[in-house]
Amino acid sequence: MDNWLFLTEQEILKEIGKRLKKIRLQHNLTQKEISEEVGLSVSTISLIEQGKSTTTESLIRILTRLNRIKDLESVFRVSENLELKLKFEKAKLKTERKRASKKLSKNYPSI
Repeated sequence: MDNWLFLTEQEILKEIGKRLKKIRLQHNLTQKEISEEVGLSVSTISLIEQGKSTTTESLIRILTRLNRIKDLESVFRVSENLELKLKFEKAKLKTERKRASKKLSKNYPSI
């Protein structure tokens, strides 16, 4: 599944579980091995891989062990365009509004 936009929360959890299992198997680790290394029970690892809800801490432990913690950076990255827009808006608020003078110059007759 490449587009999670139209998935339910449960479907997303299942997809995360499937991907974690696939990555674990690519590392040639059993559920027991990874559970011992990250300090979680085998049943917790199994539940996560089945798409059951988990804590953020458990997910971080697993991702760290699988050398995939860096993947979270893209999830929580603030885009450069947004940062620039926020800076621009902040600078715009700081500048005083300037208007042309309502006085007419003596050199130019009024219309």
